[in-house]
Amino acid sequence: MKATDIERAVLNQLRILPLEKQQEVLDFVEFIGHKLGNKTPYSSSSVKLKQEHPCLSEIAKLPIAERHKILASLIPATANDFLNDPDLTEFSVLDGEDWESEYD
Repeated sequence: MKATDIERAVLNQLRILPLEKQQEVLDFVEFIGHKLGNKTPYSSSSVKLKQEHPCLSEIAKLPIAERHKILASLIPATANDFLNDPDLTEFSVLDGEDWESEYD
């Protein structure tokens, strides 16, 4: 697995966590960096994370009109990801022989 793949996987998982769990992840990563002797430009105690949007489980509990308000602001970025992120634009799974031979 390439470093960029790991970074993307971590970020994808991080984005679905509640804010307090995201803070725990940040604290843990800084702890590991400190153990390795890395100097970080800031510590998590100086970072104040601001939750712009509730996590997905919180959104699911909202009335549908409120869900739409929150999710509408995320659609352009999501569409951009699907247009530009190679992992999301490659549909190699659909290129298999099963698709071709099943309906020929």
